[in-house]
Amino acid sequence: MNIYFRYLTIFILTFYIPTGFCQLIDYEQPHSSVKWEQINRPDFQLIFPKEFRKSASLLAYKIDSMLVLASQDLQKKPKKISIILHENHIEQNGFAQLAPRKVEAFSTPGPAADNQAWLPNLIQHELRHVAQFDKLTGRMSAPFLEQLALAFYGIHLPAWYFEGDAVSIETQYSAGGRGRLPSFLMPLRTNEQSGKSYSFDKNILGSFKDITPSYYLTGYLMNTYLTNHFGYEIKRQLLEDMRTHLLRPYNFNRALRKLTNMNSRGLYQATIGALDSTWNGQTLDQNRAEIQANNTRFYSHLFLPQSTENKAVYYLFQSPQEVSQLRERTAQKEKTLLKIGYQLTPYFHQSGDFIVWDEIRKDVRFGKQTYNIIRLYNIKTNRTERLSQNSRLYSPIIDPTNKGIYAIQVDQDNVSSLVYIDINSKKQSKIIEMPHGILLQQPSINDKNTKIIAIAIGEKGTNLIEIDLQTRGYSLIFPWSNQQFERPIYAGDDLVFKAHFDKIDQIYKYNRTESKTYKLTNSPFGAFYPSLNSDGNLLYNEYQSDGYRLAKLNMSDVSVEEITPNFTASALTDDRILSTFSSQLDSYNRSFSVEKYNSISDLFNFHSLSISANNFEDFDNYKPGIFWLANDLLNTTQLKLGYEYDVDIEKSIYSAELNYQKYYPKFIAKYQNRGRIGHAKSSNPNAETVQFDYREHYYSFEMQLPFSLYRGNNIYSFGLNVGTSYQKNYDLSISTLKNFNEEIILPLNYIAYFNRNVRRSTLDLVPRWGQNISFIYRHVPFEKDLSGNLFAIKSNFYFPGFFANHAFQARFNYQSNSGRFANYYEIPMISAFGHFKSAEVDNNLMLNYRFPIAYPDWAIGSLAYIKRFHGYFFADYQNLHNSSISPKTYGIGLSVDLNLFRYKLPDFGIGSKLSFINDASAQNKAVPSFSFSYTY
Repeated sequence: MNIYFRYLTIFILTFYIPTGFCQLIDYEQPHSSVKWEQINRPDFQLIFPKEFRKSASLLAYKIDSMLVLASQDLQKKPKKISIILHENHIEQNGFAQLAPRKVEAFSTPGPAADNQAWLPNLIQHELRHVAQFDKLTGRMSAPFLEQLALAFYGIHLPAWYFEGDAVSIETQYSAGGRGRLPSFLMPLRTNEQSGKSYSFDKNILGSFKDITPSYYLTGYLMNTYLTNHFGYEIKRQLLEDMRTHLLRPYNFNRALRKLTNMNSRGLYQATIGALDSTWNGQTLDQNRAEIQANNTRFYSHLFLPQSTENKAVYYLFQSPQEVSQLRERTAQKEKTLLKIGYQLTPYFHQSGDFIVWDEIRKDVRFGKQTYNIIRLYNIKTNRTERLSQNSRLYSPIIDPTNKGIYAIQVDQDNVSSLVYIDINSKKQSKIIEMPHGILLQQPSINDKNTKIIAIAIGEKGTNLIEIDLQTRGYSLIFPWSNQQFERPIYAGDDLVFKAHFDKIDQIYKYNRTESKTYKLTNSPFGAFYPSLNSDGNLLYNEYQSDGYRLAKLNMSDVSVEEITPNFTASALTDDRILSTFSSQLDSYNRSFSVEKYNSISDLFNFHSLSISANNFEDFDNYKPGIFWLANDLLNTTQLKLGYEYDVDIEKSIYSAELNYQKYYPKFIAKYQNRGRIGHAKSSNPNAETVQFDYREHYYSFEMQLPFSLYRGNNIYSFGLNVGTSYQKNYDLSISTLKNFNEEIILPLNYIAYFNRNVRRSTLDLVPRWGQNISFIYRHVPFEKDLSGNLFAIKSNFYFPGFFANHAFQARFNYQSNSGRFANYYEIPMISAFGHFKSAEVDNNLMLNYRFPIAYPDWAIGSLAYIKRFHGYFFADYQNLHNSSISPKTYGIGLSVDLNLFRYKLPDFGIGSKLSFINDASAQNKAVPSFSFSYTY
């Protein structure tokens, strides 16, 4: 049995190498125009755009101490690490990886509220992952073993553990961190106190139909339970025990049981038991607001309710069934105004006849060159327009005159400004630029159009800041603290805002004349996004187990409670954090120089041996082999040297491949020296077919121009691929063979494609609307002895189904081929194609109807967690010009989406299909087939 589990461990290891981190790791490129610089220190290399030099230098002073804090409890000093700061990528994220070894951080702070500065907190979190790498698999390193080390890390350390551990470090060694935020704990606490106590599997792997806490939160709470009961040293002991048993099956659980007498599920149950015991002893506040109930099957969010003088309420609607959309609700009806594009955080502002919001845009070629633009919607005319292009603007608000927009701008050195945009001319002007290191967020303007209140975040913490639009000066409202303020607004001269003075997010009012603070809401779980309607009543979001509900508080009927605010937010579950952190390490007594950085210097950055030619993206026709991989740190080049053995023909293959992706075209150059087998027949019709061997030099070159972009609710991708090759055959086993082509010179291949699809909701199986078409052409223009060409069209169209999240799909394919390509099929074949006699295929039409069936959230022990069943009906037609109205094949399919072995990634799909053949030549009229796939 132990041998069986060892083989199972090795199989999962092999499979996990490419899939376990692919969603966490971004393989896109930065823009080719970025000029890079670096700071090189003994323990780290910091790489950043030239424009980010000042901010990067300030960060560099802190990284040495961050490395110590991230690793000291593990008693393992990390090896030197490269840290890349992508200031031109505005999405807030980051990751640490091996193969190659580096940290990538998207360093621009966004509009989402926090309790401390974004970048130092992010780096401290990611450096904890570096310490985890080195403690568990640090003996495996470049130039051969980094991919194997990443695989061992991924299979042995559950995602909930390594992310929860990093959240605990970011909380322990900062004044902020998610462990101090009630909103971070809120989803789990709300579920538990609302009678929705979900299983361990559901809370770490998620659900399509229910709100579940992230594995970050579940993992953080389990980590703090461990350290509360077994001390911080338990983390070092766990990794040390695992490191000495890297081939042991169930390594984490066995180490955990050895040290605590619990496995992962037992630890989860103990954690939830302790939390429930604390929470059940607290009296839930009695809500005083009027809350709009959820009358739909799935959870939904009605973000940021705002009202006009005509009593209409506007909000941003999100649910698993729908993409984000702006909606209007009146006493008579509710309607969707507009479906919007991707946002960094849910946001819009309404005033008069206008609604304004921000959306993400990306460079058409470079995925790490992104922008945040401003869009404006006219409620009366239903017209939408863009007010900025290729900008870095956030949280726009409409001024009381409805003539202009105020927004926050963050430049390429993270300097924050307040800007004004004229709606008619779209001209921008800067109102005030903040000192370096202070970020503005979530502005709101008073009725007199004279002052703006906003959030300020800096090295000292968080605060509310008021900007005088006439003098262009500013003043702070409160002392600096680690509160997570959100959505401050004016109520006359007073201020209304969200904070968590009593460890639950509530909405408060600050009377500036009296310098007194009043608690307005009495939410049991959390109150967010306040606004005032024309009657002076408070509209806001009340968080419940089925989402952010729309709530209204009649201010004239409510007696507000004066409080003494406690601005210091303590850690909520880590009993060993007794105060806010202040580093005693020497951070600024360092010297360094800034130098230019060129990614080509890491061209030969060999890091790993792999056993897959395509990074395990395709298991069809797998050939055993070994490959030596090199990647530069900016994802612009990859070099691969390899050997494979084709077991079917018993021949060796030697190869080299270079991918270069820095500029608009991507270039792929390959060389293969490979053994081949051919068959020949003499002119005598009675002669037998003779098999012969030969080898070939095969050179190929491909240029790709891939483009993609977002436009509101639509996603476009289009491009052109051009490729050619040169083939030289030699070492022929039959020297007298005639009519054998010793070389094939520069056949040309062209692929042009265009795709337009609407955004998919969480529950959509395919896009509701989509048009996808590609054209392929192949020929041999430079050959004298060979001729022929191939032309093909492949298309794929999507249409809405009869019910929510149902869809029709239609695929039409056509090809015309001759000469050398006469027996080559470029287009996909219909179902059960090989089970009947078929004439040459010129075209086909494949129709199907896809639909969800159920969302069970079933756990089968630790083996599998089933999230969704879905099915489809299909009918396939072949050679339409010769077909009747009856399809050639038709049938039904059933699929299941699941996670295996409690791994968060990848998401697996197992499918079955029963095809019925409408052809007299078929020996079996019903043909079953099965599929296995994964996505990340």
